[in-house]
Amino acid sequence: MTEIRTLTDLFPGGAIEFTVTAASTNFDIETMVLDAQREQATLVHARLAKQVATWRRQLYAMRAELGGKPAPETHASSQPTCPMPGRMRCWETANAVWLQWVPAGEPLDLDHAVAQRIPVHATDTDTDLDAAAERWLTGSGCPPEGTVDWILPQLRAWRDRLAMD
Repeated sequence: MTEIRTLTDLFPGGAIEFTVTAASTNFDIETMVLDAQREQATLVHARLAKQVATWRRQLYAMRAELGGKPAPETHASSQPTCPMPGRMRCWETANAVWLQWVPAGEPLDLDHAVAQRIPVHATDTDTDLDAAAERWLTGSGCPPEGTVDWILPQLRAWRDRLAMD
């Protein structure tokens, strides 16, 4: 008979359970922890993104109520089509969008962060941006699965803003 032990950890909004046996390997344990970490990072990011959107809407509404400019119109392409994969951030520069992530299995700190520059120009077509995302965000050492789908709307939105200038 194999004895099983369960670790249950409660946190605000839920709980998580891990089970081990004497035969559990290091890989089994690390895989369980990393899977839970990814799942929690995705949930935390979704809650944070929702809160940030609320702050943005409220601040623009307050400014408009005070007689200032109304909120800028959002473009359909500026909204990501899927949640951002965990452990990532994105920022825009004059001619590129940068994507930074910490690879799975690495400690969550800047010493282990990897960044990728994706060139974006006002004249790029959707096909150009699709090809750039595929070229830069797939292959060995690439960011988490789903990154291309997440970043494409942001590349298009940045291209559209560059084209307006």
